[in-house]
Amino acid sequence: MSKIYLKAMEEVVQRNNENTNRITEQAQGFVVSENATDSLLHTSFDLTTAQSIVKHLHSSFLKLAQSCVRDLDPEDKLCFLRVKTRKHEFLVSPEEVFTVTVVL
Repeated sequence: MSKIYLKAMEEVVQRNNENTNRITEQAQGFVVSENATDSLLHTSFDLTTAQSIVKHLHSSFLKLAQSCVRDLDPEDKLCFLRVKTRKHEFLVSPEEVFTVTVVL
């Protein structure tokens, strides 16, 4: 992972330190992907699982949710997306350069 991404991730973690610690204790894993190309930057899952999360959540669902928010208010943006299923809970946080998804 490049220094730019590491610095940006470190800033996000520090800004949200309390929430980060709480979520990390409960998490099954996480995926960090680059927004421009949807490529994996870092993950705690195997490659197939991580690519599936990026493909289905980031590429499709997240972009649709962001589009809906922009349609409602062009000056607003999606800050956080929480998707809960019977088996898992996905916490998705899109940032400027990358998107972090935590699976609980």
